[in-house]
Amino acid sequence: MHPLRTLALAAAPAAMLIGLAAPAMAADPPTPNNAATTSTSRVAQAPVKTWHWMGNYGSVYDVANAANGFGAGAGELITQDIGNGLYATFMFY
Repeated sequence: MHPLRTLALAAAPAAMLIGLAAPAMAADPPTPNNAATTSTSRVAQAPVKTWHWMGNYGSVYDVANAANGFGAGAGELITQDIGNGLYATFMFY
């Protein structure tokens, strides 16, 4: 057997072990440095987002202006044509 082929065969299992261990190590959660300070300190939480009735608008342009003025992101506005020329609108904030 050629000597370089022998080195390549010996290196292959080591590379596979390293490749299998890297994702497992990345999936482990980080451990806190000091458990006593993290459990006793109070952290301010972001307010919970909920759906809010924004009203009936007369055109889709009014709905778009309200969403852009409020700064709504993707999926944070639902509107429906209710058939009488008005658009019922809800926003998620």
